[in-house]
Amino acid sequence: MFWNDLLLSSAQSLRRNRGRTILTILGIVIGIAAVMMMLSIGRSSEGLILNQVANLGSDLVFVEASSGDPMSGPPSPYIEQTLTLEDITELQESGLFFSVTGVVQSSAPITREEESKYIQVVGANEAYLDVFPAEMASGRFLDDTDVDSYAKVVVLGKTIAEDLFGDQDPVGQTVKLKKTTLKVIGVLPTLGTRFFQNQDEQIIVPITTAQRDIFGIENVTYIAAKAIGDIETTKEETAWIMRDSHNLDNPEGDTKKDDFYVSSQSDAAEIIGVVGGVLTILLASIAAISLIVGGIGIMNIMLVSVTERTKEIGLRKAIGATYKEILQQFLLESVLLTFVGGLVGIVIGVGMSLLIGFAVGQYVDGWSAKVPIDAMLMGVLVSTTVGIVFGLYPARRAAKLDPIEALRYE
Repeated sequence: MFWNDLLLSSAQSLRRNRGRTILTILGIVIGIAAVMMMLSIGRSSEGLILNQVANLGSDLVFVEASSGDPMSGPPSPYIEQTLTLEDITELQESGLFFSVTGVVQSSAPITREEESKYIQVVGANEAYLDVFPAEMASGRFLDDTDVDSYAKVVVLGKTIAEDLFGDQDPVGQTVKLKKTTLKVIGVLPTLGTRFFQNQDEQIIVPITTAQRDIFGIENVTYIAAKAIGDIETTKEETAWIMRDSHNLDNPEGDTKKDDFYVSSQSDAAEIIGVVGGVLTILLASIAAISLIVGGIGIMNIMLVSVTERTKEIGLRKAIGATYKEILQQFLLESVLLTFVGGLVGIVIGVGMSLLIGFAVGQYVDGWSAKVPIDAMLMGVLVSTTVGIVFGLYPARRAAKLDPIEALRYE
């Protein structure tokens, strides 16, 4: 039997049971569509974070408390907060940086009259806007006097200012952060999101005020600095300065012995790429379970089909059909089911990915739907492979039927 005859015969057999055929391929459609959507979401989120990292600038150096180099293995879940204001001073005096800011970051309720919100609080110094450039919408930013005097002043994000004061000018008015009354000295412009944090829904206070009066802490969440020279050389020099500042006995410069981690934009991009790749594989693996379920469904349906067509198989064998031809026909029916299901799944997956991308883009700035071409090709390949793997046993069972016993089957 030629391949075109096999294909025609298989297609006619599937058309005779359209309802069963549609229900059978549904599992494959759902599986392929789910894999497509998960891969799209994974790639889109990775692209969003990488874009935000790129927008920070290639001359930034970050220092954060850590249990060692995160690229060398899983970090300790119990990380002691080791950064202090003294570390900021050491880096400012090193001559390696244009600007250095420390950041204390946490959440707290802010109130004004009847209005109250739970918002992100950033404690920073006067160099914050040098490191993360922005022009003030109104008023002024923090200065060194505010930091040195533990001034009870605050700079509001755009959304916070609108929520608390409406159309009024907030500058000169007061708000209460936890139990501390703060005077508004400025309002930031619309900044959007950075690392999934809405910069317009945060406030900035002097880092000293945040430590002593608001959160009652001595540590700094992280330090960010704008480098003057080569970024890799600056990172190495920064690490040695931090080891001296923390009195670490680490003459060989082993990052695993450090209680901090120095990174740059390229390091962040590398880590994000690794995490994004693992996340994508994890999401795709979870979605692939649907493919296995769909494959088992196809095997069951093909076994039922073999049982129902036992007499047909016996008749075909009696008039000369070979083991190979019977095997090829039933295997081809299985592959046709999964191939068509894969194509439909790809179309639905692409459509859903674009729809999800559009919906998320309405709420997350910079989100764009990414539909990976390799995932589409993989979808066709995987669905066809599922058809072969799960269709092989029913096809072999049909091909091995004894023609005499098959003709007697009731």
